[in-house]
Amino acid sequence: MGNRAGAATRDALVTAARETLVEDGFARTSARSVASRAGCSQASLFYHFDGVAELLLAVLDEVSDRRMAAYREPLLAARTPGQLARLGRRIAAEDVRSGDLRVLVELVAGASARPDLTAGVAERIGRWEELVAQVAERFIPRPLRSTVRPAVVAHAVVAGFLGLELLRDLRGDGAGTEDVLTDLEKVGRLAGAGS
Repeated sequence: MGNRAGAATRDALVTAARETLVEDGFARTSARSVASRAGCSQASLFYHFDGVAELLLAVLDEVSDRRMAAYREPLLAARTPGQLARLGRRIAAEDVRSGDLRVLVELVAGASARPDLTAGVAERIGRWEELVAQVAERFIPRPLRSTVRPAVVAHAVVAGFLGLELLRDLRGDGAGTEDVLTDLEKVGRLAGAGS
């Protein structure tokens, strides 16, 4: 019974930390705010996690594992640039709607001020870059791979997703990843029609 209660408390803390990141942002995500939202004491948080940084990385793991399970197979199965653009737009829409992209944006922005998070956040982003590089490799013609490296393309794509969402926050105009992907899909259709 104790293990189940402990696991439930740990899960509640991860859920509360995710909700706090999404609703209140990184700066307001503290041991106190998370424990209060989870309905437990700060001591419980420090019993289950070495600190707030470890808890935030657990949140990022939960989000990333769930997203990877949902997106890996469809991304690797895409056969045309059009399919990939439509899938990218759907992924972006779902990640914005669910708050999952907000979690990542908040942690990337916050990690620059918290050295105890920097390496962990970078490592987790690296997993996404590896997946995107696998996808990019399938779309870059073999003769171009010495010039257009899949790992560099993947880094640009992941940085683009994050940067667009950060800029959406700064500008407050609502234009973000989905808008860019929609326009890129239109450009692709127009380019295909002209050839």
